[in-house]
Amino acid sequence: MDNDVQTEEGLTPTGESAVVGLLFEHDENRRQLTKWFRELSAFTPCGVSPSGGSSQADILLVDEPALARHRDWLQSRKGRDEPPFHPIVLVHSRDDSSFEGGVWEIIDETVTVPIEPSPLKHRLENLLERRRLSKDLSTELERTEKQYRAVFESVNDAMLVIDAERNQVLDCNPRAREVLGYSELELRSLSVSTDLHPTNGDAYEQFIERVLTEGRGRTDDLVCTTKEGTTIEAEISASTLDVQDSSRVVFCIRDVTERREQSRKLESQRDQLAQLNRINRTLHETTRAVVQASSRDELETAVCQNLSDSGAYQFAWIGESGEEHNRVEPRATGGKAAEYLDHVNVTTDGTETGQGPTGQAFKTLSVCTVQDVSTASEMEPWRDSLAEFGVRATAAVPIHYDDEIFGILNLYTQRENAFVGEERDVLAHLGNTIGRAIADIRAREEAQIFQQAVEHAGHAVYITEPDGTIEYVNSAFTEMTGYSQEEVIGQNPRILKSGAHDKEFYCNLWQTVLSGETWENELINRHKDGRRQYIDQTIAPITMGSGKIDHLVAVNTDITEQRRRRQQLQVLYRVLRHNLRNKLNVIEGYADIIAESGQSEYKPALEKISQAVDDLLQISRQARRIERIFSDNSAEQEMRPLDVVVERALTDVSPPTDIVTTSLPETSLTVNVELQTALRELITNAVKHNDAEDPSVVVAMETDLREIGPQGTVTVRDNGPGIPTNERKVLREGEESPLLHGKGLGLWLVNWVVTELGGTVDIQDADPRGSVVTVTVPLGD
Repeated sequence: MDNDVQTEEGLTPTGESAVVGLLFEHDENRRQLTKWFRELSAFTPCGVSPSGGSSQADILLVDEPALARHRDWLQSRKGRDEPPFHPIVLVHSRDDSSFEGGVWEIIDETVTVPIEPSPLKHRLENLLERRRLSKDLSTELERTEKQYRAVFESVNDAMLVIDAERNQVLDCNPRAREVLGYSELELRSLSVSTDLHPTNGDAYEQFIERVLTEGRGRTDDLVCTTKEGTTIEAEISASTLDVQDSSRVVFCIRDVTERREQSRKLESQRDQLAQLNRINRTLHETTRAVVQASSRDELETAVCQNLSDSGAYQFAWIGESGEEHNRVEPRATGGKAAEYLDHVNVTTDGTETGQGPTGQAFKTLSVCTVQDVSTASEMEPWRDSLAEFGVRATAAVPIHYDDEIFGILNLYTQRENAFVGEERDVLAHLGNTIGRAIADIRAREEAQIFQQAVEHAGHAVYITEPDGTIEYVNSAFTEMTGYSQEEVIGQNPRILKSGAHDKEFYCNLWQTVLSGETWENELINRHKDGRRQYIDQTIAPITMGSGKIDHLVAVNTDITEQRRRRQQLQVLYRVLRHNLRNKLNVIEGYADIIAESGQSEYKPALEKISQAVDDLLQISRQARRIERIFSDNSAEQEMRPLDVVVERALTDVSPPTDIVTTSLPETSLTVNVELQTALRELITNAVKHNDAEDPSVVVAMETDLREIGPQGTVTVRDNGPGIPTNERKVLREGEESPLLHGKGLGLWLVNWVVTELGGTVDIQDADPRGSVVTVTVPLGD
C-alpha cells in the first residue's frame, strides 16, 4: 500500500487526488486498474489488505472473489454507526446485474469488465461526492453535538433524558444533580415516577403519556421530590428525543418554588390590598355615616351594619362596660351579632370571660386580635358559639378619644391572616374616628341642651368676642332690654350704658375679665325706651382650651323690682324697729303714769295696753333677730355639739323658768349655732303661752347615724293650748295672704332658721292637749 497518498481521515481535500483502494483476487484486473488510475491525476491507487487493519482509502473497489472471501470485513466497514460514508464498488464480469440480496447491503455500485474508463470515472466521482457530503455532515453533527452538549451542561434548568418505557434516567445535566440532590449514578438508578414524583405519580404518568403521544408537552403543576425529601414545584417541558426510539424523552425541569411562593405572596398581597380597599371603602362610608348621624345610637348602628355588609366581616357589635358584674353590654349590632350575643357573656373583670380580646382592649386601649379562635386558649368561653358561625378570627377595637373610652367595636371574620398590618392600623384609626365622632355628637347635644337652657333661662345672656362685639343674645335679653337680636348682634354692650357709672368702673370691669377672672357686680343699664334698670351682672371669660380668651359670656338679672322691694322692706324695718318701738315706749311711759295715779277704773284698760305694747315690742325684737340672721354671716360656719346648742337655748329662755325638763344625751356631732335661735324661740313660746294648771315643757334630743349623713332631732313638747291651725297652715303653704296669716314672727323665725340649715319643722297635736314641735337638722362630725 502506498502510504504517501493517504489522507488522515480518508477524505481527499479539494484539489488533491482521491485514494482508491483495490481489493482484487484477480491480479490482471488489479494491474490494469492500477495502471489506469495512475494515468489519471484525480485518483491514486493503493492496495488493500483486510488483515492489515482499517483501510484509509476514500473508495474501495473489489472483485467477486474478494467480495466472497472478505465479506465479513467489508460488512463491518459498511456497518459503522457513524459517518462518513464508505463507498464500495464491485467489479464483476457478469452480463446481468442480478446478485443475491445480501450483496447490496455491502456494495454501493457495480462496474463490469472490460471496464470503460469514462463511465467508471463518472461513477467514482459520484460516490466520492457522496462521501464528501457525508464527511461534511459528520463534522457538522459533531460540532452540533458539542454545542448542544455545552448547552445541556450549562443551562440553568435541570435537564433529564428519560427512557419512558423503562422509567429510568439515561442522562442528566449538572443543574439536575444540584436541584434534585442526587449524583448522576444515583439518578440513573432511580425510578422516575416512584422516586422523583412520589406525591403525584398519577399526574406524572398522564403527562408522560401525553408527551409520548403528541411528541412534546408542557406542564406547570408537577411536584418533584429531592433526595432530602423536600418537594419543589416544577414547571416541566418535555419532548421525545428521536423518531427511532420514541420512548426517550428529554425533560426540562424549572424550579419555580420560589416564584410560586412569590406569586402566592403577591396574590396574598393583592387579596390584602383588595381587602384593605374594601375596609377603606367601608371606613369612608362609615365616616360619611358618622358625619350624617344625628345621635350616638344612629352612628353606632350605622357602623356595625356597614362593617357587617362590607364582605370583609361576618358580623360586628359595639359594647360598653356595664355596672352589673363588669358585663359588656351591647349598644349596637350588625349581621348575626345579636344571634351570637344571645348565647355568650363578655366581661371586663379578672374572670375567664374577661380575658378575651374585648376585655383586654378595655384595659390596654389598643386593638386586640385572635388569629385562630379554634386554638387560642383565651377564646375557650366562646369557641363553640363562634364555631357555629364559622368564625376564624376576631378583633376588639377600642372606641376612644382623648383618653376617654366609649366602648369596644368587636369584629368577626372567616378570613385567614386577618387583622394584621395595615388592616390593623386602619381599624385602630376607625376606633379613634368613631370615638371622636361620639365626642362631637355629645358636645353637639350638650351645646344644644346648653343653647336651649340659655334660650329659656330666666336671665338675660349674651356672648361677645374678646373686644366686646356681641355674637349672641337669648330671648330673655331681648325681653329685658327691648332690643331685638338683629339690633344688637355686631354691636357693643355700650348701647346699654345709662351714664350712671364712670370710666373707672368700666376699666375695672375690662381689666378683670381680660385677666381671666370673673367679674360680678351690680350696675345700672338703660332700657331701649329709656328706663333705668338695676342689673346684677356676671361676666366670665371663655378660653376653649386655647390658653387665650376666645369669648366673653355675660349673665344679667334684672333686680330693679327686687331693689325696690328691698328699699321698701328697709323702710318698713326702720319703721318697725325704730319709729314703732319709740312710739310704743312713749305709750308705755304714759300708761305707767296713769297706773301710778291710782285711778282703779282705768286698770283693765291699762293692762290691755301694757299687753299689746309687750306683744308689739316682742315682734320688734323678733324682727331684729330675723334681720340680724339674714344680714350677718359671721357665725354662718360656727359649729358646736348639738347638746351644747340645746343647753344654751334653754339658758337663754326669758324669763327663766323651772317647768322645762330635758333629755339631752352627750354627743360629738355638731350643728350650726344659729339653731340656738330657733330652739330658744320654740321653748320660750311653749313656756310663755302654757296655761295649764300644772304647766310642763319637755325638751328631748337624739341623733341618728344614716348612710346619707348623721342628723339630729330636737323635740319640744308642751301641755298648753297648742298652736292654731292657721299658723301651721301658713308655715306649710310658705306664704301669707289677707285671709291666711299668722299672728307673729316667732314661727316664721323658727322656719327660716331651720330651713336655712337644711332641716325641717313638724308640728303635731299632743295628747291630751298641747303641741309637739319636732326640728330635724343635718349634723357634722
